[in-house]
Amino acid sequence: MLSVVRHALLLCLAFLLQTTWVHHIQVAGILPDLVLLVVVFIALTSGHLQATLFGFAIGLCQDTFAPTELGLNALINAIVGFGVGVTRGGFVADAIQVRLAVLTAAILVHDLAYYTLHSSFAIVDVPYLMLRYSLGHAAYTAIFGFVAAGFLRLRHELIPS
Repeated sequence: MLSVVRHALLLCLAFLLQTTWVHHIQVAGILPDLVLLVVVFIALTSGHLQATLFGFAIGLCQDTFAPTELGLNALINAIVGFGVGVTRGGFVADAIQVRLAVLTAAILVHDLAYYTLHSSFAIVDVPYLMLRYSLGHAAYTAIFGFVAAGFLRLRHELIPS
């Protein structure tokens, strides 16, 4: 039960930072996706059920900023959380390289689904959008996740629980 509360608070913090602060650290118009980073973290640590539910809930919160596509982020975040959570048993997610690869793949799948299903993007533009934005988006979020994981590991070494 405590992990559910911790995950909810972590997602709320990620959503708050995503909507208020993260635009200050954009590089060439590319932002890290903190919400998706946390959904993948939940999927890797707690499994597909929590990741799917939390992904759907936080996706609905994201959709309030673009009500014309209400439900799109909820659907895609839930699918990504479910997919990562289900496949986590097929690999050892303890190595940072594996976690980065899973995070990068999850972001690319998320962006592909988003660009494909979003009504304002033509389907012929999806390859361009994937090359122009998604590769940088995936790399930036993976680097951000790597740095955040390093800080968390350092904190656990300095302040043992």
